[in-house]
Amino acid sequence: MKHFKSIERPLVLLFLFCLIPLGITAQNLVKGLVNDESGEPIIGATIRVVGSQEGCITDLDGKFSVNAAPNAKLSITYVGYEPQTVNVGGRQNLIITLKTDDRTLSDVVVIGYGTAKRSDISGSVTSVNTSEMMKRAPVNLAQGLQGSAPGVLVTAQDGAPNAMAQVRIRGVGTINGNSEPLYVVDGVQVGTNANFLNPQDIDAIEILKDASATAIYGSRGANGVVLITTKHGSKGNVHVDVSAGWGLQTVAHTLHTLDVDTYAKAIRQARANDGQNVGMPIFSEQYDGKRHYIDWQKEMTRTALRQNYTVSLSGGTEKFQGTFSAGYMDNEGVVVNTNYRRMNLRGNMKAQVNQYLEIGGDLNFTHDVNRGSNTGFGNNGNLSSIRDYATLMPTMDYTDAGGNIVSPNIVNPDGTYGTFWQTASKGYELTSTDSYYAKQMELDNPTRGNRFLANMHIDLSLVKGMHLKSIFSYNHTSTDSYNWGTPVRRYNDGKEVHMQGVDIRRTFGLTQSSSYDRSLETYLTYHWTNDTHDITGMVGNSVSQNKGYWVNASAKDFPAENIRSIAQTLDSSTKDGGGGFNLETRFISYYGRLMYSLLNRYNLTATLRRDGSSNFGSGNRWGTFPSAAASWRISEEPFMKAVDFVSNIKLRLGWGRTGNAGIATSSAVEQLGSTNTLYHFYSLGASSQDFIKANGVAKLIIANPNLKWETNEQTNVGLDFSLLKGDLNVSLDYFVRNSKDLLLDVSVRPSSGYKTYYTNYGKIRNRGFEFSVGYNHRFNKDWAFGATLTGSTLKNKIISSGLDIMNTCSGGNDGTNIDGSNVQGIASEWLGWKNHSICREGYAVGSFYGYRALGIVRSEEQLAEIKSKVNQPGLKVGDIYYADLDHNGTIDANDMTVIGNGFPKLNYGLTLNASYKNWDFSLYTYGVMGQDILSYSAMRLSVMKQGDDPSVANILREAYNESFTNNPNGSLPRLSLLDSENNNSRVSDFWIKSGNFLKISNIQVGYTFPKTWLAPLKLTNARAYLAVSNLACISGYNKYGDPECGQGSVIYTGLDSGRYPTPRTFSFGLNVQF
Repeated sequence: MKHFKSIERPLVLLFLFCLIPLGITAQNLVKGLVNDESGEPIIGATIRVVGSQEGCITDLDGKFSVNAAPNAKLSITYVGYEPQTVNVGGRQNLIITLKTDDRTLSDVVVIGYGTAKRSDISGSVTSVNTSEMMKRAPVNLAQGLQGSAPGVLVTAQDGAPNAMAQVRIRGVGTINGNSEPLYVVDGVQVGTNANFLNPQDIDAIEILKDASATAIYGSRGANGVVLITTKHGSKGNVHVDVSAGWGLQTVAHTLHTLDVDTYAKAIRQARANDGQNVGMPIFSEQYDGKRHYIDWQKEMTRTALRQNYTVSLSGGTEKFQGTFSAGYMDNEGVVVNTNYRRMNLRGNMKAQVNQYLEIGGDLNFTHDVNRGSNTGFGNNGNLSSIRDYATLMPTMDYTDAGGNIVSPNIVNPDGTYGTFWQTASKGYELTSTDSYYAKQMELDNPTRGNRFLANMHIDLSLVKGMHLKSIFSYNHTSTDSYNWGTPVRRYNDGKEVHMQGVDIRRTFGLTQSSSYDRSLETYLTYHWTNDTHDITGMVGNSVSQNKGYWVNASAKDFPAENIRSIAQTLDSSTKDGGGGFNLETRFISYYGRLMYSLLNRYNLTATLRRDGSSNFGSGNRWGTFPSAAASWRISEEPFMKAVDFVSNIKLRLGWGRTGNAGIATSSAVEQLGSTNTLYHFYSLGASSQDFIKANGVAKLIIANPNLKWETNEQTNVGLDFSLLKGDLNVSLDYFVRNSKDLLLDVSVRPSSGYKTYYTNYGKIRNRGFEFSVGYNHRFNKDWAFGATLTGSTLKNKIISSGLDIMNTCSGGNDGTNIDGSNVQGIASEWLGWKNHSICREGYAVGSFYGYRALGIVRSEEQLAEIKSKVNQPGLKVGDIYYADLDHNGTIDANDMTVIGNGFPKLNYGLTLNASYKNWDFSLYTYGVMGQDILSYSAMRLSVMKQGDDPSVANILREAYNESFTNNPNGSLPRLSLLDSENNNSRVSDFWIKSGNFLKISNIQVGYTFPKTWLAPLKLTNARAYLAVSNLACISGYNKYGDPECGQGSVIYTGLDSGRYPTPRTFSFGLNVQF
């Protein structure tokens, strides 16, 4: 708070500057008409007399009049069109045509600490078409990037209202650290997440992919850099832009599981296979046709509303420009009782104080509230998946003592909730799973976040071509997560139902986190040019500090539901201080860049950055990150002048080194902490059950003063060319990215007295090919067509790693050592599948790790033959049998091996757009090829095995028909509830499925209203559109769910445990300007 108050006053003043109204005066002398290329008059274009204060705007007919001398020059500007300067030349009537502002080779693009002409860039830099991106109405930036650039793989992690997406630029170069790119907003580094921005506020996006382009960001640029420029005011009259969108969302895809009678039959068959009776009476054959069917996929989801509004004002004079915008989004989730709301406020200003000094600044404030799915169920963290709902028992019926069917309500007439089955023998004290619907509807766990980002800059022109720019930024993030648990109230037959062993007192938990970053960037730029040479040099310094904390606490037994203060608990013994931490990191950097162009033909770029980080020991705090790139514009050579169908050919070559300091603060020093684990005292030779636990303070991390930076070296070769007078543009790149000295948190044997330590070892290689092909052509004033195809291939491989790095859990032969340690482990058990992924030398990061399935046992004779060679405990006819890879005669954990990986061989995106007169059409698709999915969902939807009847999973209709029980030649194992050895449900290549897909992500039709219609309404522009998002997914994997799998961590790549349902959105939107 102290730091905020110190900057509060200047930031408030800056905010007020953004709201200054701008006046424009009109006079008559020179008259004219301003049209677009189709002959339509442009309303509201700004006309200024160069070198004077005279100016005006065009009227509703596109006409203007201004007082100007006969030899004066007029400057004409309008948003979305190329500015134009016209000599009056003594004329009194002018007709001026403005061209659409399409980007060309002469465009200036942002490259990090400066700008450059596109033609001079030698590194791999991709510009995102933000106008096309906005048509898809993305919830956040990451969604908008999907399929927009080659070499950028964006994977939606789920379909939740605040859905995050995993962004990978040219593969994965680390194991323990963050693999997300760095985001830079208006020159300010904001970390690896920019989803707090309102996408409507974004003007331009440049993606720096190869190290020759990203090395200027040193240790922060290892995973690529996304440069974002928000909308700023421009010279001219004040423009007011309003955009509004409304949408209805439904579940895009549901799963086809068994109806209640077929489900009952499947249970009877499974129990017969296990040599048991029917179990629950309700599933007896006598009740077929009498049970009530519940489609939980339908009950747990809904048609949801999505709303999005943005209002912005922008404009300026010769010396002052400003913008202010406000946005609001309300996105209901398709799962009941889930939603996400976000509010954005943004302002910026720029003032030319005199010919030497410019000052300005930007403000952005975001407040959001997210209510997610219940954490009490689902298998991927805090989500509930459509697969969870599909596998629920499709009825709540049970039988009473007289054999009569009792059918509890999902919701009782008085608003209370019914619950699942119970029998007379158990009475009303249940141990079975409670109603999903009740749990979800009683959920009260909002997470509130605030993000405040501000920067102020000074740009000083020292001499001709030399500028000194300094940017101070402040970035504050805070999050409060609440979890309120009400007493368990379930009613059947008017009787209250409680869960056995469940504490029904009110509970309240709170988690708070806060962090702020302060940074100061100062850099000096010098540019000199003549007809032959063009030189730009830049040197700079950066200082940054980050501080943050995290804390949680909880308590039980509160007197009323509206009392949500831990101090007000009736039972102070239930207070739990939870945990927490404080952190602080500091960075200091020095950097420089030299760009040289000869004859606008031969280009050289060199950068050097030196970073210092407090994360490392004193001997290794500094890292040096150089890069170099060159390009040759072959099309500018004299021998190419006669080739008129080629407008540009450029060959590029680049190399660079970046770093990664992505480890926890103070990882290089010894740490102490309180613990009650079993790592302190135990009897020699004892089993893990005999270990003695103890409370106290222990050394948690071994100091490693030799810890140093991860480094990434990348080589890139590229070719750009334009044909057909610039209508056809092609870009090709081949890259090799080597990452070494990986930062790994390695567990050690408890006998050492420690738990973990950080070290450097290992090397990862990513290599691939990228392409982008774009065609845009206007056939006449009415017709235009455009298409862009992007794609990339990738091969990821661990070149060296030493020990295996596994997702493991405790349990002796499950990958741990005899004394209970896990030397190789970096992640905990997931899904109930142990050791499901591994990082092993010679294979991809996070490769699938499991058993090799040889098939299904089809006969008693085959079973006898298998048992004569190998012992697979519990194996029966109809079960899956596995390869004995270590040839010891027993199927055990030593037979697990690498069975695949989830990296797609090709990802691609295709955008089509066309326009006819005032109509426009766009279609956006994306997909992957060569992707494998290790599918826990496929297993859960195919195998009924569970521990007790109440939680027997429903399965797919296809799985029932393909089971060995119903089809001896089927592709799936027998129906069984008592597969205690997990022969049919263990992690294996039996459950690896093809994840190839093509998604029709967005289709849209828009209409721009004629300006003559808008004139009476005093509007300058208006467009309405209809759109459908997530229209279709073409994939053989659809039967199991969404093939677009993203679980966050790189070691989970390609794993599907189910996900929040993907919504299909039907939307209508309106954009107006006045």
